[in-house]
Amino acid sequence: MTRFLSVEEPEATRFEDDLHARLASTCLDAGASDLEAAVLFRQLVRRRSIEMGGSARVVTAPHLSVRLRRVAARVHLREPSVNVWSAAAWQPGWLEEVGLPDGAAAAGTSVGRRFREDALTADPFFHRLTGHAHYRTPGQRAACRAVVSVPQGSTVIAMLPTGSGKTEIALCLADRHRPGVTLIIVPTTALAYDFERRFQEHFSRGNRRVDKAGLRFAWTSETDEELRQRIRTQVEDGTQRILVTSPESMTRSLRALLEDCAKSGLLGGLVIDEAHLVTQWGRDFRPEFRSLVDLRRVLIEHAESSGDPVPTTLLLSATLGAHELKDLHDLFGAPGPCTLVAANALRAEPELWISEAPDGVQRRQRVLDALAHLPRPAILYVTSPDTAEKWADTLTSVGYRRLAVVTSRTTVEERSRVLTRLRNAGDDPPALDLVVATSAFGLGIDYAHVRTVIHACLPETTDRWYQEVGRGGRDGDVSGAFLLTAPEDRDEAASLRTKVLRPTTAKSRWKDLWGHHKESNSKYFVDLEGSSGASKVGTYNRRWHAQLVQGLVELGALKRDQFDFEDLIEVFDKEVGNRQEWIPVLPQAVDLESDDFWEEKWLPWQKAEGKRSDRAFEVILSLSNCSVDVCETIADAYAPDGVVYELFGPAAEYVRPLTPCGRCPTCRRDGVTPPDDPPPWPRQVWPVPGSEGARLDDLAAVVGTRDGLILLVSDDIDEVAPLLAEELLRRGVRHVAGPLARTPRYGDWYFRDDSPIVPTELTPHSSFVVYPRGVHVPQTWRNPRKRAAHRQHAPSAFDVLLTPRDATLGGDRVEQDLRALDAHIALQVLGSRP
Repeated sequence: MTRFLSVEEPEATRFEDDLHARLASTCLDAGASDLEAAVLFRQLVRRRSIEMGGSARVVTAPHLSVRLRRVAARVHLREPSVNVWSAAAWQPGWLEEVGLPDGAAAAGTSVGRRFREDALTADPFFHRLTGHAHYRTPGQRAACRAVVSVPQGSTVIAMLPTGSGKTEIALCLADRHRPGVTLIIVPTTALAYDFERRFQEHFSRGNRRVDKAGLRFAWTSETDEELRQRIRTQVEDGTQRILVTSPESMTRSLRALLEDCAKSGLLGGLVIDEAHLVTQWGRDFRPEFRSLVDLRRVLIEHAESSGDPVPTTLLLSATLGAHELKDLHDLFGAPGPCTLVAANALRAEPELWISEAPDGVQRRQRVLDALAHLPRPAILYVTSPDTAEKWADTLTSVGYRRLAVVTSRTTVEERSRVLTRLRNAGDDPPALDLVVATSAFGLGIDYAHVRTVIHACLPETTDRWYQEVGRGGRDGDVSGAFLLTAPEDRDEAASLRTKVLRPTTAKSRWKDLWGHHKESNSKYFVDLEGSSGASKVGTYNRRWHAQLVQGLVELGALKRDQFDFEDLIEVFDKEVGNRQEWIPVLPQAVDLESDDFWEEKWLPWQKAEGKRSDRAFEVILSLSNCSVDVCETIADAYAPDGVVYELFGPAAEYVRPLTPCGRCPTCRRDGVTPPDDPPPWPRQVWPVPGSEGARLDDLAAVVGTRDGLILLVSDDIDEVAPLLAEELLRRGVRHVAGPLARTPRYGDWYFRDDSPIVPTELTPHSSFVVYPRGVHVPQTWRNPRKRAAHRQHAPSAFDVLLTPRDATLGGDRVEQDLRALDAHIALQVLGSRP
């Protein structure tokens, strides 16, 4: 029996545990309802029950019992004796009978832990930068190793599951370019400030003298001019290491500053977070995502022409299908090289539940039933702002008070306030447990402890649904995800499918756009708002024009141009009150007045876009009624096609996540238990600069090897291995594996594995691998093809193996039968400093 003690004094309440903090806060919140207290109390009882594998009973203070009795029936709480409470598992008749729909209550216990960390020892550079002694996953390790060692000007696409630690990858890229600024481009203001919060915590963690609040990393539409000038100064003098901003700011207000940085060698890296939006949003209503491509090209050209370091590009996303991967390669593959690091996996945290109601009334009852029994905090997703407001009214009417609404209509300040009140921040306990939101909320919330995600709608694509499911369980503990649809959702979701203008309409709109274009400094500008022409002003009008321009760009009829935003304001901001959005374009040698172009070029493009959107909609429809295997269908949404394999080679093998998941309706129906799979181990394959080759030709000549394998032997490996490691690092070896008595001293980056590795674990760089006595040396080391498998785009590499004198390799004795050199002689050769 567990005793729950109520807290009488608010200032004495300090709970690290999210559930404890919420329950205490609710009990002390005069505005909280009995229903909200009961839902959280039920979560506490269910947590204990699942943890102990039985029916737990919890004793409460009498005044709390009074509140619970008023609503006990609604949340299925029982009071077997006075002030003693229990709660049975929630098993509604409208969900399948197998499994525990309220199983996310186990979060916060060992039973509820889902995310599996391999606890890979951090490379020295990663430990120095982040303070973390371990990588979270092999995928994070591979991506971090790639960004510090690919050639300048490269693009790295990192496709890793949510929770893999993508922020640290960006930090590694930023550290590579010092002094200088690394730009992180994010889709929403909320996400920019969330990154700022994380970087404030990071940079102040190791230095208590730093004023955390004074560290500013976000440049948004809300940034005042005083702070902008301060940031400009820090960027220009190389002290602003990281700047988080939007595509619009990158291509407008920051453009001139960034060009100056590129010319002076102070532009380090470009990071695009949520990179799938370059395709999904950039081709529709946020053309600035596509404009980033042209800006990047200009910045690279400036850096090259001035002889300064060329910025490296990092594209981060957890959800990239074949279409997005091909699109990103087309856009960012030049000048290249373009590398994919993929370690995709189905999230282990969410338990997926799907129910299709016969009508909206029954769906409403199911949602209310779910919210009365499921753990907090919870997000209720809908599609439109109007629907969100209606749901908020409904929830308020049934007794919920600690709730908020976040939609596209929500201001930046309001969104920030919601996130603050949702979090448990020590001195500031959580004041919200439930958020009603549209999809925009997903791009900006990074609160780790969200336990329940409910969709009272039909998302238009599997990708949108699964991304929003990913808001739950980011702390690595179990979460619940519920897709609760009704027939009327279909029309709403269908209306959000990608629609492409018909040839006649597209031609008419282009005639209107171009008929009202303006010229300035030999540049041509068209107004996406169409405020000067026949088209009406408005969001959808802008989206149609953005799509029109993007389609013409993809069909080779237009090119995007760069421009000085300040000059644009001076030239075009004349008509006060007129809503305008001018963008520069370069018409190509295509007759857009002719019907032939629109019928022969535009029409096939329109049909191809429409078919892809129709297929995506059919898939989510099938998921919503469970007429397909759920986890297989999710995995198929990210499956690579033949072109992706051609572009990225073996890395594409890790794009489609493994199935079955054991946590979806199909798996529960078939009795599939969740697999105990470790996180994916992607191959560590990426190009490296030609200058990174190890300078070991003299040592290879002494050994007499011609295939890059250098065998060394010693009687005292503990003594000689650290000495060899330091000399080999000085000579260009960058990967050290196996036990060492002390960490090698080396000022730059290198990779470090505690245990000996095998050829499949090699990186593109030369390696030094130590095999202590009693550890088997795999025969595959003698296979040059195995060792070269990760080095297709790298200079010739050496692999130096240090073994005991009596070790064997493939049945041969290393010292007597193979060409092996005494380690001390090798040290003499290496000490000659070629």
